[in-house]
Amino acid sequence: MTQAAGQDESLLDYALREIKARIQNGTYPPGTKLSTQEISDSLGISRTPVVAAINRLVAQGVAEAIPRRGTIVARLNGRQIKDMIDVRRMIEEFSIPLAIKNLDFYPNILQEMQEVTEYFTDNELSDYTVFANLDTKFHQLFVSLTGNQQLMNLYEMNWSVGALFYMYSVSKMPLSRHVKAFNHHKEIFAALLSKNEEDLREKITEHFGMIYDSIEWYESQVNSMEK
Repeated sequence: MTQAAGQDESLLDYALREIKARIQNGTYPPGTKLSTQEISDSLGISRTPVVAAINRLVAQGVAEAIPRRGTIVARLNGRQIKDMIDVRRMIEEFSIPLAIKNLDFYPNILQEMQEVTEYFTDNELSDYTVFANLDTKFHQLFVSLTGNQQLMNLYEMNWSVGALFYMYSVSKMPLSRHVKAFNHHKEIFAALLSKNEEDLREKITEHFGMIYDSIEWYESQVNSMEK
């Protein structure tokens, strides 16, 4: 369902959010042509912010401009998605000691992380998109504990692409396969609060193992359908 633009949200940000959501939930799968007229009509806004949003997606690598064809949702294979996940993993592992060191300076961030983990625990997994967005939020909050804005920019730039295609891929999996990974955030958060660097590193390594397993599962399904 398309949500109206928020009170403090520009039409560009609104268009960007909605197009990304449609890529993420499979409405616009990889290879789909992004029609500015169709999108502007469906959102009830002019073509100008839609064109600007699509251009930004091209700059981020989410979309690809094809001569004489228009702009399509980029096609990323499993290897490319894994490469992006690798970068995300390296940034999060680098963030561990800084996050622990700065833990007491960012109570608001910790509160938000706790709210995310409680949502995972208290709500049944019925809407993958909601849980996936909270998953992204949790990890972005974790990296923000470093207090390093350049690191955050790098993380968000990489993950803005990787998250969309990773989420699109694993959204095709049975919801039951996601429960363990989503609930695992509680263990990561507990290790963070304990300031146990070794335990936190172990939990994050385990978490990324789940992510890699999800991608491999999806690739196996795609390969079996192509045979």
